[in-house]
Amino acid sequence: MKVRQVNTEDKGWLPFGIVSHNDLMKTNDLFVPTLRDFHVIFWFKKGSGSYFVDFQKYKFVPNSIVLLAKDQISYFLPFDEDVELQSIVFTPGFIYRNDRDLRHLFNFNMSSHIEGLHIIKLNQEESTYFQVLSDSMMSVARTWTGQLRRNGFYHWLSIFLLNCERLQREQHATIDEKDKLVLQFNQLLEAHFRKEFKVDFYLRELGVSIKTLSKLTKEKFKLSPKAVIDERRLLEIKRQLKGTTRPAKNIAYELGFDEPTNMVKYFKKHTNQTPTAFRKQDKS
Repeated sequence: MKVRQVNTEDKGWLPFGIVSHNDLMKTNDLFVPTLRDFHVIFWFKKGSGSYFVDFQKYKFVPNSIVLLAKDQISYFLPFDEDVELQSIVFTPGFIYRNDRDLRHLFNFNMSSHIEGLHIIKLNQEESTYFQVLSDSMMSVARTWTGQLRRNGFYHWLSIFLLNCERLQREQHATIDEKDKLVLQFNQLLEAHFRKEFKVDFYLRELGVSIKTLSKLTKEKFKLSPKAVIDERRLLEIKRQLKGTTRPAKNIAYELGFDEPTNMVKYFKKHTNQTPTAFRKQDKS
């Protein structure tokens, strides 16, 4: 599904949708690196295979749900076996309307994907229940109109997400205080990486010493805090190069580089290739 199909309503588009397996297979979109401006839920009902998120390879298995966050670049490898899947798409603004929603509805984020929290496995009973929710969303999307359609889809999607969060908490161990601090660091990084590149900013915001943060990032990522910041900036450059056709100079200015040439040097230093070469290379 292309970004423009679930963007805004000013041209008749909706900020939500549910796509059947047959409709997903009508195009090649699943297998092309795509930077989406909306969240995606994939429900794999049958079959297994591989997909990439932010240039990392993952596996999916039957009867599992995969949650992909807005602004993550993703694509699937061609399916080697019979696969059946369905997707639900929505913009963050459609479902997260206030702080309470952010606290009580499953919140998509990059760190959740890194930790493996993006995968939810269903047993038969859970699968049957999710099918009821899915059928209800499909009915609302296809047959209802106007504000009632928005309200109806919001209702069923909220229940779907709450159940995702319930299962996620049951299937993954509760994070400890160290993990909470790492998560806070990641959240700060997501909010400020375009403008704040120095570790001191994050130390002040977190209220911790460089020794404390360094120990945590070394344990968690095998990287220093500065390297974690650099990795996030590099990831965004890669996303923009592969997922868009934007000129490199525009990407550079958006990510806080004084000159486009500085981004080229920075990228080459960390990846041993130029942004142009990276954009041209085949997906991997």
